[in-house]
Amino acid sequence: MRKKSGFTLIELLIVIGIIGLLAAFLMPTFIGVQDKAKEAGVKSVMHSVQLAVETYNMENETFPIATDIPVRTLYDDYLSAVGYTAAPKNPFTGKTYTAGDTAGKIIYSYDASRNGYSIKGYKKNGTSTVQEVTNLD
Repeated sequence: MRKKSGFTLIELLIVIGIIGLLAAFLMPTFIGVQDKAKEAGVKSVMHSVQLAVETYNMENETFPIATDIPVRTLYDDYLSAVGYTAAPKNPFTGKTYTAGDTAGKIIYSYDASRNGYSIKGYKKNGTSTVQEVTNLD
């Protein structure tokens, strides 16, 4: 009688099933980690925009005067003039921001009555705020 070596079909199916279950449990966690990393990217872009706005203020003695504008419009109308070399990239799309972005959008708003600004960054859904930076009290 000959000895057979190797795994049976049942053993292989059980192992594949276990791997499938582990993948099913870990995939949502992995996707959540990716979104958190992209939200951190939005915060980084917000910080860069804040520095550019402050540079604009130092050179022009005023902040960009606009309300509720997307970061691309802020860049095109104000920041490119002070040497902000390239329009920022949206971490969620991997492409340069556009005025119509919802995922990871960044909105700039100037408050003339308090001579200050706020910059809001949004999550993937475009409605929940990741962070707001401001120079207002």
